[in-house]
Amino acid sequence: MDEEKVCCMCGEHKKFFGRVNTGEKLYCMKCQRKITKEYGSDYWKPCSQVEFFESMLSHMKKRSGKPNMFNNLRETIRQFEEEEKNKEKR
Repeated sequence: MDEEKVCCMCGEHKKFFGRVNTGEKLYCMKCQRKITKEYGSDYWKPCSQVEFFESMLSHMKKRSGKPNMFNNLRETIRQFEEEEKNKEKR
């Protein structure tokens, strides 16, 4: 579904990543664990719950802007239903 991405620390191609708090960089689980173990959890930028959810929402909006099969299918069905309603009115 998602294309493979690259960890900003180790440079490996993987499918599963995480954004720590509201950060823009992607870290693989291995690198997240390594950083937390070496520097502690204070290494990561602290953020409030509101900041976290706003950041996640903006990332989700960016992703949903990409066309995919389900969005195209929904749009086609919506157009079909509108055409049927217009035919009934005539």
